Amino acid sequence: MKSTEAADDHELIHRAQAGDGSAFQSLADLHAEPLFRCALTLARDRQLAEDVAQETLLEAWRSLGRFDGRCRFSTWLYGILRHRFLKAIRRASLPCVELPSDDGSSLPHSLSDPSGELQRADDAHRVRQAVAALPAEHRDVIELRFFADASLDDIAAALDIPLGTVKSRLHNGLEKLRQQKLSVNLFATHGESPTRQP
Repeated sequence: MKSTEAADDHELIHRAQAGDGSAFQSLADLHAEPLFRCALTLARDRQLAEDVAQETLLEAWRSLGRFDGRCRFSTWLYGILRHRFLKAIRRASLPCVELPSDDGSSLPHSLSDPSGELQRADDAHRVRQAVAALPAEHRDVIELRFFADASLDDIAAALDIPLGTVKSRLHNGLEKLRQQKLSVNLFATHGESPTRQP
């Protein structure tokens, strides 16, 4: 079955790269459902998943000339999907993070003053900058885990890497952030550790 699908993809890709829009529509029809399921697993929001999946297919159509067949077409599509999803995450505001008070507990937002809100916004901005500066392999895992709340298994599927590699990259990424001494408490409030279960 997979070989038949691959043959179908090859023929449709060849025609689509030659400018046949109906051939690309057939390709999109073949891959739309699994692409949407992957987007939904990552986004956990139907509207965002639909938007990301649609953006993925549009970008695939515009970029089809760069597909060289060195990987499966579906793998190439998932790479675009992952990129579009992470871009959407970066555009969105960071979720509010409860900062620990002096005694180690977290203050509810209703009891915090405006200066506290500004401090939270500043801390969130610094975390985003620190994460953006990470190597791509660490940044992707950190963003999916914390900003998208994806499970370790979901991250492994989305990035097409083994679960052990996800854990290793998560650990190394967190270590790089800890070395900057600005985000440890922010991530600690999420209860995160590299060995946390998905």
